[in-house]
Amino acid sequence: MSQTAQAYAAPAARPRGETPPWHAAARRAAYGMAGLAIFIGIWKAALIWQWAPPGTLPDPFALPATLMQEWQSGRLLPAIGSSLVHYFWGLAAGTALGFAVGLAAATLPRFDLMQAYLARILRPIPPLAWVVFAIAWFKVSHAGAAFVIAIGVFWVNYFATYSAVRNVDPRFYELARAFGHGGYVARALTVTLPAIAPGALSGVRTGIGQAWMTLIAAELLGVPGMGQEMNAAAGVGAYDAVVVYMLIISLVYTICDLAFSAVEGKVLQWRP
Repeated sequence: MSQTAQAYAAPAARPRGETPPWHAAARRAAYGMAGLAIFIGIWKAALIWQWAPPGTLPDPFALPATLMQEWQSGRLLPAIGSSLVHYFWGLAAGTALGFAVGLAAATLPRFDLMQAYLARILRPIPPLAWVVFAIAWFKVSHAGAAFVIAIGVFWVNYFATYSAVRNVDPRFYELARAFGHGGYVARALTVTLPAIAPGALSGVRTGIGQAWMTLIAAELLGVPGMGQEMNAAAGVGAYDAVVVYMLIISLVYTICDLAFSAVEGKVLQWRP
């Protein structure tokens, strides 16, 4: 067999001292599990030595039984489904409007001047402050909860898009004009949108988490969902059920984040 054939037939030997990929993954997993074990140990110690007021800190090892109780009671799945309704509506509206307004503000100088003071006035107002108007305008409904969520998501995407456009190299626009793409729409399609894709998608991903953080507060309107179940459980001192719903929210967010991460990887596969 020739040397060329042997080179293709035999796998390349790993350089001495280089760790295999699975070793690094196993190491990360081991450290992650160790961190969780330490956290649960501290939690259990806080319960044993009563670092918190009695009855307010649930036993971490009793949570699986509480989860089964919530499942068997028929409250868990309807609460998750209800939360997802206004979560996705609020996320979609806030993302679309934040991207559109941020793009317009960064690319249209006159519009930027007109909205600059308004943005400075409205941005510091937390989404929870709009709960009063959500009740007045939409009553106790999915639309009211989605409205509150959309406000929080809007600002995340607005600033992410605005900053991404501002960071585009001006030489790209000069090159686009040289090739006959001097119009606003042509310039946006050939230069702006591809250039800002990483920054804008990063804003969308941040908004996915922001929406979950706003969702619980939005459900204080009385809209059925996980937030309402947590509020009801806290009212009767069932703090173990509160923690269960907190963990469910974390799990659903993780699923949403992983799904978007896969989509983001496909969209931005051109990146080195």
